[in-house]
Amino acid sequence: MTGTAQPGPVRLTAELAEFASGLSWDQIPESARHAARRTFANVVGLAVDACRHDAVEIAVATLGDLGLRGRSSVLGRADTLTAAWAAFVNGMAMHVEDFDDTHLRTVIHPGSPVVPAALAVAELTDASGRDLLTAVTAGVEVACRVGNALGPGHFDRGWHLTGTMGHLGAAVAAGRLLGLDATRMRHAVSLAATQAAGTTEQLGTMSKSMHPGKAAADGVEAALLAAAGFTGPDTPLEGRRGLAALSAPEPDLAEATRGLGRTWEIEANAFKPYSCGIVSHPVIDAAIELRDLLPGPEVIESVDVVVRPVVLQVMGVEEPEDGLRSKFSVYHCFAVGFLDGGAGPAQYSDARARDKSVIALRRKVRAHTEPTMPKDACEVTVRTTGGTTHRVSVAHATGSVDRPMSDERLRAKFDLLVRPRLGERAAALWHTAWHIDECDGIGSLFGLSRW
Repeated sequence: MTGTAQPGPVRLTAELAEFASGLSWDQIPESARHAARRTFANVVGLAVDACRHDAVEIAVATLGDLGLRGRSSVLGRADTLTAAWAAFVNGMAMHVEDFDDTHLRTVIHPGSPVVPAALAVAELTDASGRDLLTAVTAGVEVACRVGNALGPGHFDRGWHLTGTMGHLGAAVAAGRLLGLDATRMRHAVSLAATQAAGTTEQLGTMSKSMHPGKAAADGVEAALLAAAGFTGPDTPLEGRRGLAALSAPEPDLAEATRGLGRTWEIEANAFKPYSCGIVSHPVIDAAIELRDLLPGPEVIESVDVVVRPVVLQVMGVEEPEDGLRSKFSVYHCFAVGFLDGGAGPAQYSDARARDKSVIALRRKVRAHTEPTMPKDACEVTVRTTGGTTHRVSVAHATGSVDRPMSDERLRAKFDLLVRPRLGERAAALWHTAWHIDECDGIGSLFGLSRW
């Protein structure tokens, strides 16, 4: 049965718009500010790392051919595009390696749609870094809160929330930097909601990275149109034919505003230590732990992995033919975790996906599901050729909210990504990104990122 919005508040969109348009830096507690800094710095590093990825190269060349060059900056590159399309490319780059951030309750990756929309408009308006982070916080809050309200049924229907909810967050962030009042912010949300899209059928291909990119671009467009007086309906989210009723079987719209302005969803944003779908991260943790218990892959006879059902829905590719597909293979994730002791971008290259030793080990992995298993947990049992058994349980994956990456480890991840591109300038870029709220403008960020 199609869900309805009747049980929820009738002013949902209006309440969210009022919150976003009225939010100030002084209203954000330090814990949420810190989370916003982490969200921002993490995706800046990812964008610089992926600025020459094939998907980004194709996008920049094609957009140039379409006459969309402008004055807005692309992180890591000298190319400039119109504001919306710079946001598109930056959003793609921040997400294409699947190494970004995750709000685990909704599995939204909020940084990659929200931050590039904020960057594009902050550059247009010469906004301060403090205003930029305020906008990012507002955008992440709205995206994740509406995601909470739609519930797991939205994802189960095949929607990729980074694309759908990312549209809302990007419009809010852009609108906040344009100084939209509550009425025009509501129109911006309406214009974003009617474009909200992205399906999980796209996972494992370049088109997955289009979801946050297009969300960022459409969010900028929606906010600019709303600023100019373009209008939309009052109830794009909660209306009888609104986003919730059409895309989720059992929405609970009260979830979107519960604790609004008192509790902060951005604080629940987790950061990936591994460059793949986050629900496989506990399996990688287990594989790395097993390295210390076994002499090598040659003694492994079989591997049984017990995970939540969503893991196989998202990560069930058994024979990935290339690097992008391997990011969605729990079998590959175990293999590279055990063989390499890590799972960064190098472990999800085409070459690694086709490596004979990786293929041999991942073919020994059998995955089983357990509905009560938490999203960030797993149990892995290895049987050896000698008849011994080793069992490892992971209660919370590295990088999860319950086992978070420290600021120091987040900095190390940034260096891993950026130093090969920028050398010693990586430290200056980190300092600027981490202290962006202390900057009068954001121009130096783009200058430092270029190589």
